[in-house]
Amino acid sequence: MKIYHYETISSTNAEAKRMILNGARDGVFLAKQQTAGRGRLGRSFFSENGIFMSMIVPPDKISFDPGFLTSAAAVAVCRAITEKGFSVGIKWVNDLLLDGKKICGILTEAVSLGAETLAYVVGIGVNVGETAFPADIRDIAAALPLDEKEKNDLVFRILLHLESAFTESKDSLLIYLKERSTVLGKKIRYYGAQEGEGVALGLDANGGLVVMTEENEEITLTGGEISVRTK
Repeated sequence: MKIYHYETISSTNAEAKRMILNGARDGVFLAKQQTAGRGRLGRSFFSENGIFMSMIVPPDKISFDPGFLTSAAAVAVCRAITEKGFSVGIKWVNDLLLDGKKICGILTEAVSLGAETLAYVVGIGVNVGETAFPADIRDIAAALPLDEKEKNDLVFRILLHLESAFTESKDSLLIYLKERSTVLGKKIRYYGAQEGEGVALGLDANGGLVVMTEENEEITLTGGEISVRTK
């Protein structure tokens, strides 16, 4: 698999999508800095220092429904960071936390031409090294204290675990997701397609978050955002 390196780029996901439309069906895109990184729901993504990477994933390379791709990527990155000696957890559906603070976000996008899905792009941003976070996220974001050599080793481990996770059984991935979840058993607020509060009970067979609402109704969230309630 070819790896493309950039000092600065607007967005590794945007570059990967451009390459797919130009015929590429594999490749990894790595940047030292992004100027227009995006998170889920179109939000901007802090991209000052860390690992900013995107991988092209052809549809025939994954052994599960593509809707589970973000969850599988979260497992892969969590395993890689854990191997570096950090105890991290997965906040449904696409964030990794260290000591309750976000260190990683994942954004998965499909690239289609008409009714045909050409490939998927899995974008991963990991905060690494000395990082001056903006005031609005300073209390909720953190970075892994790794030097350049260790940072490169983490990139290598993430790529290995991604390749492995894409062909792993969904049941095995779900077990890991449940073990590493930072939200199961806790009171949450959910918003997006549905809004309300409840208790996160578990994950369904497709990685959806099963919630018991305040109205004692059991629902399954397949998208949107959640926050853990502390009161």
